[in-house]
Amino acid sequence: MQPDAMIESIRSVLKSHNCRCEPTTQQYSLMCWYGGSEGDDACVQWEMEVCRLPRLSLNGVRFRRIAGSAISFKNIATKIMNDLKL
Repeated sequence: MQPDAMIESIRSVLKSHNCRCEPTTQQYSLMCWYGGSEGDDACVQWEMEVCRLPRLSLNGVRFRRIAGSAISFKNIATKIMNDLKL
């Protein structure tokens, strides 16, 4: 799948899970938030990037947790990855 199509698919899945996202300075990267107000344990911030997989001619999605608990991040990242049809 082309990177532009992957970003649009990611945006629609994030929207279906009530996640906020904004583009970053990099072309195929999104900054994402999920959860309540700041200071809430369930609030998670992460970055998603569409990148070329090494040694393969495929594009992949890289998640990087910025803030929030690891278990909350794992839960939302798993939900998002299960819904992505890439």
